[in-house]
Amino acid sequence: MIETSIVIPSYRRADLLARALRACLTQLGVDSPFEIVVIDNDAAGSAEPIVTDMAKIGTVPIRYVLETRPGISHARNTGVAAAAGRYLVFLDDDEEPEPRWLSAFIETIRQSGADLAVGPVYPQFGADADSYRRRKYTRDARVATGTVLPRWAGIGNTILLKERCFADDEPFDPTLGLTGGEDTVFLHQLLSGGRTLVWCAEAAVHETVPADRLDPHYLLKRAFRGGQSATFICTVVSPPQPARALRMMLVGGGQLLFYGSAALAMRLLGRGDWLPLMDKAAAGLGKLLWHPRFNLELYRRAPASPPAAA
Repeated sequence: MIETSIVIPSYRRADLLARALRACLTQLGVDSPFEIVVIDNDAAGSAEPIVTDMAKIGTVPIRYVLETRPGISHARNTGVAAAAGRYLVFLDDDEEPEPRWLSAFIETIRQSGADLAVGPVYPQFGADADSYRRRKYTRDARVATGTVLPRWAGIGNTILLKERCFADDEPFDPTLGLTGGEDTVFLHQLLSGGRTLVWCAEAAVHETVPADRLDPHYLLKRAFRGGQSATFICTVVSPPQPARALRMMLVGGGQLLFYGSAALAMRLLGRGDWLPLMDKAAAGLGKLLWHPRFNLELYRRAPASPPAAA
């Protein structure tokens, strides 16, 4: 019987997906059966050849599922429905887990009795990156394994007890599928509902960050979207938290004025440290303009590829 399902949503990143699958197939110290489920969100089915090839060489069962509806929310929801295991692990297709990643996750969630656990993500850059960019892509709570976390942003590199964490048919909001933030809303609702999240320092993965995601324009869009999520969450939890949403907007206005002014001054002086300040200003603007009508599509899709010629 399968105890753990590793769910990997993927969209047109065949080389990175292959690296993620190899690392999953060579996990050490896992004492119970597990499977890998790849959710291909490309209507052209571009991930199927990679999955087929990997399934032939691995001893761990790998399943391929095509989800043609665009958006990460649909891919995640389909992965939840397809997973056979008691535990569900979300891994992004650009993340490469360390050799004892899965065994560490399973041991932590068993011993802690928690509903879910999250591990660190360390970036790997294809170009030079300064300390600001390294901080932006590093997700490390820097606490001992088993420590309860009151909040967290993002579902990547997370293990969840399926029966306690997925009560709805669509746990990830489809309307946020192309903008991002669906996982932050999902986690907030879980924790607000009394679920327990713990840290697992040994369950580390390494994320490949392409050069285009180091561009200031992308980083500021990302900061703006993060600010939007912070306020938006207050409006969708049950019961809604309008007073907290108003506080978020007031804080956002302060961030925009203070850090935006400082960033512009640094830019005019030719100082290289303007971008971290503008990052905080963009997050503040996002807290103000939180309504979905202002959402930015961080995951814009290219048109489907035509079928290959015979």
